[in-house]
Amino acid sequence: MLPKRRLIIAGAAIGGLFVLYAGSSYWAGVKAEETLQEQYRMLSGLPLFKVKSHSYQRGWFSSTETTELVFNRHLSGPYENMLPDNMKPLLNSTIKFTNNVKHGPLPGLAGFDFRPGRALVRTEFAMSDATRKTLKTFFGDKEPIAITNRIGFGGGGLLEVAVPAFDYEEALSGVKMKWKGFDLKVDYANGYKEYKTEALSPGFLLEAASKGSISFEGVRYVSDMRPGNTGIKLGTSELTIGNVQLSSRESVPYSIKLNELIYLMTRVRVGEFVNPSGEFKPSSVVLKNFSYQIVTSEQDEFVNTRGKVNFAELSFNANRYGPLRLDVSANHLHGPTLVKLDKAISEIPFEGVDPAVLRKQYVDTIKKNAIPLLENNPKLLINEFYLKMPAGEAKLQGSLGINGFTPADLNDITQLAKRIEADAKLSLPRQTLEELVLTQARNLFTVDQSAEEQPNMQEVEDLARSLLDSQLTQWKSGGYLVEDNGQISTDLKYDAKGLTIHQQKVPLPWEESEETIDASAPAAEPSKPAAKK
Repeated sequence: MLPKRRLIIAGAAIGGLFVLYAGSSYWAGVKAEETLQEQYRMLSGLPLFKVKSHSYQRGWFSSTETTELVFNRHLSGPYENMLPDNMKPLLNSTIKFTNNVKHGPLPGLAGFDFRPGRALVRTEFAMSDATRKTLKTFFGDKEPIAITNRIGFGGGGLLEVAVPAFDYEEALSGVKMKWKGFDLKVDYANGYKEYKTEALSPGFLLEAASKGSISFEGVRYVSDMRPGNTGIKLGTSELTIGNVQLSSRESVPYSIKLNELIYLMTRVRVGEFVNPSGEFKPSSVVLKNFSYQIVTSEQDEFVNTRGKVNFAELSFNANRYGPLRLDVSANHLHGPTLVKLDKAISEIPFEGVDPAVLRKQYVDTIKKNAIPLLENNPKLLINEFYLKMPAGEAKLQGSLGINGFTPADLNDITQLAKRIEADAKLSLPRQTLEELVLTQARNLFTVDQSAEEQPNMQEVEDLARSLLDSQLTQWKSGGYLVEDNGQISTDLKYDAKGLTIHQQKVPLPWEESEETIDASAPAAEPSKPAAKK
């Protein structure tokens, strides 16, 4: 009788545990869906893609989320002609992926993974047979990409993405490709309010026997972000690249649409640029030890941010530049205004809108929302700029700020100018300045190659060089700059008192007009003595 009772108790205990596990699994599935819906919301907000379809089927112990994306052709359109012909059809394709969600509290139990959590999500991409065949050429039997998302009980989790390494070679064409893999880890908090990111790509080499090669090594990106009291994301982000090499054996034509590139990245129309075009001659480019760092902090309701860019050496054929050190800061930025401005700009519809209309909308939005930024005395600083060049060294330090601004100043350009405070110290090689002037002169007088009459570029360069020499001589004699061993140096200071360059007062247009008015005013007549009685 006793053994039977024990069996009943054991069965009841097992049944209770099953019910408890099933209940907790259902709860974990509900909470996991909340986290994945937040991820979907972030994905659907990216301008690069449009959501074609999305579905979520939640079960008791597992769920399935399926998403289909298509490329936003409105954004990629200006650059599609730059792509190889065999890649253009991919822009019409649909990216379909499925998240297979295993609910907690032990989501990896089936794979003997006993780590607890809300869910374990593995992502699978739907690919055509032709695509899989192409990828198998490179990756063999390995999956080309593996994405795992482990969601914790608190709503945060760890997202991991891995792309395996491969070696590829075509004996006939002489093409070699060596990819050393890619790993990404994102450790995020509930709602993605805080997250730490680490991405690593050890290296890549693409070599074409007849055309050249491109390679990079040691790419690493890390960030640690959290929300501030004003809503601004605070923290640090860093990128380091050990080495980049580009070798071209052929001339490569280029045409860069700067305005479209800015629009693609920021959705901001900044006007039509004179887009550079031409061709890169056979060349060799090497970049060594590149890095950048951005640190954003908060004090009360003001935000301070600082950025640094460095590289040890940049060589272009026989010319070598570096080291480079750039250190800039933006201080005392009103945080609530930055948040409000960012939200207002993101709400401006941009697809299919005439560029002139869109430009006006951006300007009006900035005028309406950015006033508190100027009222709170923001300041930009160039803490250091240093670049060693073949001709010498370029150095720059300076600051630019606004002090005492009021909204009424926007209606008086003279008063607005008096609110600005700036100072700078500059030094650069004369040869570098001359090369910049000659480049601008050549661009100014360059005409289409089909034109019957082509300008004599030697005469253009001689004229530009003569004008520059005359201007520099005039400025040196006036005490506005100094030249020592081919190095030109000067400094300036500007505030409400006026502008000085190398301690020489420079009259400004409104100051000249004020002096003219004072000079033209009739002198006051001396008072006459009172008549004697």
